[in-house]
Amino acid sequence: MSGPRPVVLSGPSGAGKSTLLKMLLRDFDGVFGFSVSHTTRSPRPGEVDGKDYHFSNREAMQEDIDDGKFIENAEFSGNLYGTSKSSVDDVRAQGLICILDVDIQGVGNIKQTDLDPIYVSIQPPSMEILEKRLRDRNTETEESLQKRLEAARVDMELSNEPGMFDMVIVNDDLEEAYEKLQSVLIEEITKVQSMKKERCNSIVSGPRPFVISGPSGAGKSTLLKKLLKDYKGVFGFSVSHTTRDARPGEVDGKGLFCLPMLLGATLLPLADVLSSVTATDYHFTNREAMQENIDKGEFIETDEFAGNLYGTSKSAVLDVRAKGLICILDVDIEGVRLIKETDLDPIYVSIQPPSIEVLEERLRARANDSEEKLQSRLEAARTEMEECKEPGLFDIVIVNDDLDEAYEKLQSVLKEEIAKVQDSITL
Repeated sequence: MSGPRPVVLSGPSGAGKSTLLKMLLRDFDGVFGFSVSHTTRSPRPGEVDGKDYHFSNREAMQEDIDDGKFIENAEFSGNLYGTSKSSVDDVRAQGLICILDVDIQGVGNIKQTDLDPIYVSIQPPSMEILEKRLRDRNTETEESLQKRLEAARVDMELSNEPGMFDMVIVNDDLEEAYEKLQSVLIEEITKVQSMKKERCNSIVSGPRPFVISGPSGAGKSTLLKKLLKDYKGVFGFSVSHTTRDARPGEVDGKGLFCLPMLLGATLLPLADVLSSVTATDYHFTNREAMQENIDKGEFIETDEFAGNLYGTSKSAVLDVRAKGLICILDVDIEGVRLIKETDLDPIYVSIQPPSIEVLEERLRARANDSEEKLQSRLEAARTEMEECKEPGLFDIVIVNDDLDEAYEKLQSVLKEEIAKVQDSITL
């Protein structure tokens, strides 16, 4: 397996694993990842296959277990649960440290594989303190609490076996325990951070991205549809970041590689780009972490709407380019100016209507805007039609009077990058 070494975290309930994990994820954003477990139980309402679990049937999962494709597995309430080698590989392939939170039995199972993780046990100072912590939660019946305490006694005993863990951290003082946890992981953390920094600071490889801009109604969506239809497997779309909560069914970091992700201020008129778009996923993060990365210059463009930040990171575009695809960035005129301040070096294309009168006619024909909204669009379009003439702002300004002619011009400005991608596919 390639990528950073995973970390196996173990320890009884109440030892403080979840608190330490939260601190780790808070302080090292974008360094750790979690594998998606498999289960044979049915999905619950709102659960998404591949995000919450890989939902499988017993026959298929048991076959894979027998074939040695699982790192660990267990049965609970008549259903199988487990972690496959491939799910850990998926995290490591992203250059992230995969966290595996398992019980002491799971540790023993992982020891029989070639995974080579860092083994860390989080333990309470004593059984008395652990019992107090669990009772203070007030979430257990007496029977359930006694079961947890008995399991903890076994865990505390087995954790002292020589060679079982790389480090056993007694969580008596939270800050000290956290420092010890960081110390055992710092080498892998530094590797991930160095790789990310290298990637961002190195000369961007892959096909040049393609920035397309223009007012609503100019015909961008139609031209993009033709482009995607005629050049399948050539274009890709970056996955934007946001601080808003994930909606039901959205998958963190998934995105849609067949449809454009709109950036910043252009997030709202999504239907104007491709009417078939029904959902877009994001990299979901918190405001503190995203703002910190914005301040570090790791974002190409950002905007705020309804109290949430939205933006496109350099790494999101690099992810597309690393796949050998031309990354399409659909932005407004302000987004173009922001990208101009980066080292991204895309091809800048502006799609414009023949006149404001023709644009108004097109927008009114849609019959999906209030008069107030329509006038707002027209005012924004007047400004953009004027600003797009600014020397050096765009590589080409295409006036979409005749669709076929406009499409030929769009192909011509992209043909060199398209040819590069097609040549790499045939090699």
